[in-house]
Amino acid sequence: MDSVTRSLVKEFSDSNNFSELGAGKQFEHFAAFSILFARFPDEIATEEHVVGDGGDLNIDAYAVKVNGRLVLDAENVDDLLELNGSLDVEFIIIQAKSSDSFDGAAILALGDNLAKEVFSESPNLPVNDDVRRFMEIKNRVFENAAKLKDNPICRVFYACTGNWKNDDYLTKIIDRKRDEILDTNLFSEVSFEPLGARELQQLFRRTKTSISRTIRIDSLVTLPTIKDVEAAYLGILPASEFLKLLIDDDGDIMKSVFVDNVRDFQGQNPVNLDIAKTIQEGDFDQFVLRNNGITIVAKSIRPTSSQYRLEEYQIVNGCQTSHVIYENKEILGDGLFVPVKLIHTEDEEVAQAIVKSTNKQTLVDENDLLAFTPFQHGLEDFYGSMDSEYKLYYERRGKQFARTEGIEKGRIVTKGIQLKTYASMFCDLPHQAGRYQGTLLKTVRDRVFREDHRPDAYYTSAFTNYRFEIAIRRLPIDERVIRSFKFYLLLAFRYRFERQMFPGAGNRKSDAYCRELLENLGTVTSSKEAFDECVSIIQQSLKNLGIPFERDSAKSRPLVDEVMCVAKNRNPIYCE
Repeated sequence: MDSVTRSLVKEFSDSNNFSELGAGKQFEHFAAFSILFARFPDEIATEEHVVGDGGDLNIDAYAVKVNGRLVLDAENVDDLLELNGSLDVEFIIIQAKSSDSFDGAAILALGDNLAKEVFSESPNLPVNDDVRRFMEIKNRVFENAAKLKDNPICRVFYACTGNWKNDDYLTKIIDRKRDEILDTNLFSEVSFEPLGARELQQLFRRTKTSISRTIRIDSLVTLPTIKDVEAAYLGILPASEFLKLLIDDDGDIMKSVFVDNVRDFQGQNPVNLDIAKTIQEGDFDQFVLRNNGITIVAKSIRPTSSQYRLEEYQIVNGCQTSHVIYENKEILGDGLFVPVKLIHTEDEEVAQAIVKSTNKQTLVDENDLLAFTPFQHGLEDFYGSMDSEYKLYYERRGKQFARTEGIEKGRIVTKGIQLKTYASMFCDLPHQAGRYQGTLLKTVRDRVFREDHRPDAYYTSAFTNYRFEIAIRRLPIDERVIRSFKFYLLLAFRYRFERQMFPGAGNRKSDAYCRELLENLGTVTSSKEAFDECVSIIQQSLKNLGIPFERDSAKSRPLVDEVMCVAKNRNPIYCE
C-alpha cells in the first residue's frame, strides 16, 4: 500500500474507532465509505455494510438503495413500497483487497458467485449472516417485481491499492462477468468497475469537499438587497443545465442535494404524473408557466458572464419536479425551461426560514418539517453543551458534520438513529427499530420529539448506543451476532441500571434519572461491564423463550417482555 493511501486509511480508521481492526478490515471499511458516501443522503455507518469473514461469497461490502433510500432489512423494502407504491432499486457490491495488484482469480470468483449464487433462484453455498441479510433483501425486491419501475441496477466494484492500467486480460474477465450477471435478466443495467489507489483517494477526498456545479443561465433577474442574503436571483434555467445540478458521475440523481428538502420523492402521485405529462406530451413551452419553480439555497454563488458556480447548494423546494425531470431526461427538448430562485446566504437561520416557508405554501405533513421544529433545535443545542468524553453531535440536517474535521464519526447521531434509540430504550420498541424511519415515526409519532419533552432521555439513549457500538466492534467476529440485538441492549440497560422508574421525558426529574444511568457509562471499563451485563440479559431471555441466538430472533415482541423481566429481576429497585 502506498504512503498516501495508507495515510488516508489511517485517518479514516482513527476517526471511526476502527484502529483496532486488522489492516485488511480497515481497508474494507475505507473502500466502502469512499464508494457509498455520495450515493446516500445520510451519514454512512460502514459497520452496517462491511461483511463478516467466512461464507462471504467474495463480497466484502454491499448496500441496497430503494427509492433513493438505504435499506438494511427486507422489511424496509415493504415499508418503502407501502409509502411510494413502486420500487426503484440499485444493488451495490464491493470487493476490497489491500493488495497492490488486481487479482484476476478474485474477480472471477466474485463474478461467478454473484451470477450463480447471490442472484440465483437456487443458491447452494453456505453464507454468513451478513450475506444472508443481503440475499433476503434481494429476494424481497424480486418478490415484488410487478412493482418495479424497471429492473434493478447492479453496480459491482473491485477495489485495491494498485494501479488500474486497462490490462487486456483483466478487462476481458470483467466484461465477461458483467455480461454473465446481465444475462440473468434480472437487471436493467450492470456495471463492473475496477478502482485503484488513485481512484479511491479521489473518492475519499470528495467526502470532505462540498458539492459544486457550474451552470449556464441566460435569463436572470437580480433581486434588491435583502438582509443576511449575499445575493438572490429569479430566472429560468434550460432543463439540460438544471440536470447538471441533479446528476452525479454515475448519471444517478444525487439524493444529497435534497437533504434540506422536507419531503422525499413521492412517486407516481397525481401531481407528479401531471408534471410528467407536460413533458411526455411535448408541451415544453408550457412547462415554465405551469410549474411553481425550484428554490436553490447555496453558500456560494459566483457569477462569471452567463456562468454561475454554485457551491454547497441544496434544492430546498422542488424535489418532486426535480425527480420527474430526471426520470424523463431522455426526452427533454431544448425548449423546456425550469423557473428557479437562487439564493446565496451563509446565514443558517435564514436558510432554514426559507426551507420552512417555501414548503409551508404546499400541503406538507408536519413530520416532514421535523428538522425545523423548536424541539429539534433544542436537542441540537443540548448535544452541543456536552463536554469531553460525553460529547456527541446531533445531525439535525443530513450530513451537516460530514466535512467537519476532527469529529469521530461514531459520535454523530442522525435523526434516524435518535428515533430508533429513543423508541427502543424509552418506548419499549426495540423489535420495531429496524423498520424504515418514516414507518417507525408513524408508529410512535405521539410519543417522540414532543415539544414538552426534555432532551436528556434522547441524549442518554444515543450515548448508550455509542458506547455499546464501540464494544460490539471489539468483539471476536463469531460473537458479533449481538449487533442484531443492539436495540434490545438499550432496553436491557435501562431496566437493569435505572435507580428509579423513568418519570417520562417531559418530567423535570428526567435530568437526575438520566445522570444516574450515564454514571454506568463514564469510562470504557464501566461501559464494557454494563455491556456484558446487557448481553447476558439478552442471552438469558432468549434461553428462557427457547429462541435461538441468531439475527432473525431480533424481531420478537415476546423477547421485549422477557428482556424487561430478566433485567428487572437483576435490578435491586424491582426486587425490594
